[in-house]
Amino acid sequence: MKTTAIKCVSIFCILFSLASCSDVEKKLSGGYFLRMEGKDLNDILSNSAGRKEIPSNVLTCNYDNNFIIASQKPGKTDDPLYEPAVYKSGRNTIYYWLIVHSKKITLGPLSNHEFLSARQAYNVPADLVLEPLDWE
Repeated sequence: MKTTAIKCVSIFCILFSLASCSDVEKKLSGGYFLRMEGKDLNDILSNSAGRKEIPSNVLTCNYDNNFIIASQKPGKTDDPLYEPAVYKSGRNTIYYWLIVHSKKITLGPLSNHEFLSARQAYNVPADLVLEPLDWE
């Protein structure tokens, strides 16, 4: 009986360590980081409480010292960890996000047109372009 319990605990520990190793975190700017957990589980989180974050699934992103930009395709349902977002064009659409560090604001989910307007309004550099996620 004792050996069975030890085996179960060992298997649980191995599975837990394997699952936790699959996460990749990439430091962004302004106290944010990209957490990549798999194909449909990539989000942008903040180290500071009270800041709006970008829920899964982040498809592309980029950043500099002043801004973070991202594209995202929402899941079928809202994640309870995030404030519910209003997806005006439904959940089968790609949305865009803009984090402006100087104003401490997160804009999104935005349509492509709204995103381009926000980029212009906040003077986001033209060379800051969305890039596929880097898993290294």
